[in-house]
Amino acid sequence: MKIELDHVKQHLLNETNRIRADTKLDINLERSRLADMFTEQEKKLMENNTEFHKKNASTDGIITEIHKKIDIDIASLKTLMESHKLDTIRYLAASVFTCLAIALGFYRLWK
Repeated sequence: MKIELDHVKQHLLNETNRIRADTKLDINLERSRLADMFTEQEKKLMENNTEFHKKNASTDGIITEIHKKIDIDIASLKTLMESHKLDTIRYLAASVFTCLAIALGFYRLWK
């Protein structure tokens, strides 16, 4: 009976050790799988981050070009407006002098 009890006790210890070893193995495998998954997700995050920065730089370049074009167009419109303003002043001055000349002509004729 004692031998059988020792045999059962030994069997239980072996079974407990086997279960403990299997559990440790499962935990280590799961830990390794999670670490691999984390590394993969981190890699994807870095790739997406790099892609985002590339697109952001590209967008910034496009925006800068658009701002330059807008500034050039504004400058050309200001130049055109100034030119038209000077033409208007010139025609206005010519009209005033023409009216003055006609008025002086009539004044001379009536006098």
